[in-house]
Amino acid sequence: MAQSNYKPGYVVTSKGDTLRGTINVKDWSSNPTDINFQDQSGVKNYTVADIKYFSVLNISYQRYAGKISVDETNLQRLSNGVDSSKKEDIVFLKIEQKGPKVVLFSYTDNIKTRFFIGDNQAGSIDELLYRIYFVPDRGTQTHNENGYVPQLYALAQKYNDRLEELKREIEKSAYNLDDLKSISAKINGMGSDKADYGSATAIRFFVGASANVSRYAFSGDSPFNNPPSKTSVSPLFSIGANIYTNPDVDKFVLRGEFSVTTGSYNSRVDIYYNSPNSLQGNYSFKQVIFSFNPQAIYNFYNTKAFKFYGDAGLAINIVKNSGNVMHNNDLNRDSRNYLTLNSNFFSGSVKAGIVLSDKIDIGITYVLSTSVTDNVKGGALPNMGNSNNYSLNLSGIRAGINYIFK
Repeated sequence: MAQSNYKPGYVVTSKGDTLRGTINVKDWSSNPTDINFQDQSGVKNYTVADIKYFSVLNISYQRYAGKISVDETNLQRLSNGVDSSKKEDIVFLKIEQKGPKVVLFSYTDNIKTRFFIGDNQAGSIDELLYRIYFVPDRGTQTHNENGYVPQLYALAQKYNDRLEELKREIEKSAYNLDDLKSISAKINGMGSDKADYGSATAIRFFVGASANVSRYAFSGDSPFNNPPSKTSVSPLFSIGANIYTNPDVDKFVLRGEFSVTTGSYNSRVDIYYNSPNSLQGNYSFKQVIFSFNPQAIYNFYNTKAFKFYGDAGLAINIVKNSGNVMHNNDLNRDSRNYLTLNSNFFSGSVKAGIVLSDKIDIGITYVLSTSVTDNVKGGALPNMGNSNNYSLNLSGIRAGINYIFK
């Protein structure tokens, strides 16, 4: 958890000096209170008392000293009646939209997310106010105070010529980043702001190939007498996408993967007739398996040059079965569709791997054992086994490589 993730950036000190180097980027779900900055002189920790601005990966934070609301907006913790309490604090505000007239900021802590607006001409920064509370003596009835609406309207009057159109958008807006960012951009005369204030890509696609070793093994009261387990080796091809929950940190990744592979069982078996003697036969089938495998990935070691991760997934498998023939050597007779092979099944998997240079993903996957048969009495020959409670289970190990596109 203490790993470093240094990216190119710069800081502006309280004295106004600009220092260039690298900044340790973390998973800032709440606004940071300090950063680690590295240059030729080494690593130094900077807090809001030391710097007034920093930027890394096109993400910028600016120091703010002033009042911050502390009333709750979580429905589980609302106040009964208006709570207008505030605190004086010095914090880093994240720049969400920047233009020549106004700047939109956000600030998140363990209470809530707030938005601030900076008036460049006046040189001021004010919180955009939004409150929700229970109406006294009205049970669970709530009331919303959209104080941000007149605040934005005043700035629109000051800076924007197309006032009526913008006024309607302000009146319909919700207190969220998308709506407020759009309004801020239009006050700045920029239209819709499509600027990316975080440079990393949130979705990246990949292709891959693996060696797939499948193991088929019977369990329960088998239709054969002590049937052997069998392995088959086949290629597996895959395509998919990685979704990075925080692309600037790459700590946690969601993956969707489509793959296709094959498997087969072919073995000499003893046909069980509840008699001392066993008839000899040969049972075989083939499978083509199409899979969709959603996965969750966590990078235990995480740098741009090298990552080590763990992965867990649950696959939905669609199967095309063929063969499924039992040949009785004594009678020289074939019995087709001998077992009831499923046309679909679920399977779990765990994986460990490494990523090199943010492109080459090398991993080993273990596919947990799962039944590929319907647990009913199988076979076309009579009196096989004492019970219909058996299954043919599939497990496997895969070793492969993916190429991740930028």
